[in-house]
Amino acid sequence: MPGRTRFSDLHDDLVAAVLARLPLRQVARARLVCRRWHALTAYHSFLRSTASRQTAAGFFVNDHLSVRADYVPFPHGCSTAAENGPAPDLSFIPSAALPGHPQRGVHVSGSCNGLLLLWCPLHRPAGHYACNPLTRELARIPVGEGLRSLNLAFDPSVSPHYKVVGFGHMSDIHVYSSETRSWGAAVYHDRSLFSGLRSVRGVFWNGSMVWTVGHSLVQFVLEGGHLKTIPMPPKRKEGWFCTYIGESAGHLQMIGYTKEEKLTACFEILEMQRGRSEWSHLYRVDLGRVKELHPEIEWPTWDTRSEEHKVIGYLALSPVCVIRGTGEAGKHGVLIFSIPGRIMLYDMKDQRISVVGEVRSSATELRSLCHFEHPWYYFYAYSPSLFTL
Repeated sequence: MPGRTRFSDLHDDLVAAVLARLPLRQVARARLVCRRWHALTAYHSFLRSTASRQTAAGFFVNDHLSVRADYVPFPHGCSTAAENGPAPDLSFIPSAALPGHPQRGVHVSGSCNGLLLLWCPLHRPAGHYACNPLTRELARIPVGEGLRSLNLAFDPSVSPHYKVVGFGHMSDIHVYSSETRSWGAAVYHDRSLFSGLRSVRGVFWNGSMVWTVGHSLVQFVLEGGHLKTIPMPPKRKEGWFCTYIGESAGHLQMIGYTKEEKLTACFEILEMQRGRSEWSHLYRVDLGRVKELHPEIEWPTWDTRSEEHKVIGYLALSPVCVIRGTGEAGKHGVLIFSIPGRIMLYDMKDQRISVVGEVRSSATELRSLCHFEHPWYYFYAYSPSLFTL
């Protein structure tokens, strides 16, 4: 009709503002409509604005026995769940498209702000790949002989380019940049810094890769390539040990306790906020009800296991992922934890406990592994993003 403004006549800023309000999966489809929409949704400012409102939608958990990565979405009604939508699909990777096993042949070794780092032993060529499941993109990471224990680093608020951090033969540190498509010069350091390394999996936080080492954290700052240590929380009790580190909403979370504290299933979640150097209290968690619902997770000591009055010596429960709530105080977050055979969720908002997944093994002769809980470094939180590779 005469005098009526068409959507195509609107200024680019207005069109981008409308598209930014769509769920990310709809934005990915809208990109296919025309070149203009594709260009508008590819600008770093647009991608950064959509990434800033995304929270984790679920997580991947690796089955090391069958080289498979299962995706577990957060349940509907979860206080931190991202927009609803289908699970991330890896079937576009040829090695992951086996009939009846859409995620088989793929091992997730990193997840950071919408991108995944994959190990694909059945792919041709086999190797490590960066992947965006939402945009269905795959980029091979050339890994030389001797490089190991790769970790993914990606901060869309700073740059559209990602990095991969790995160890060399002598624990020297190597960094790959997607911007240059090459590895930089090795960073050598005092090997004693990594003495007592708890897990080769690092956590990307505040422009750094962080590892748990003995009674401290080692931080590798990517900009400048230098190492420093992060102190553990002060006033720790004797026998206290760090059992989890992770990043959520730009902050670093830690869980630690003594053996006696773990047996009570009550512990604190601590946090170091971006730009700070001290730990603060984030959440207090009480999972005592889990012991009532699943008494099998309480294991008696060896010498009392056949006695009428058993002494509990171990609690088969491990925290595996903290998803922080929004706002300065991080109100209404969730804790994902593992017990034998199950993955469970504790919602800080209403203290609700629910089962979100089952731990399964395809190797019959090793099904006894399901009698143990899974450690945190098997789990990778995932939040969708539109960043291209």
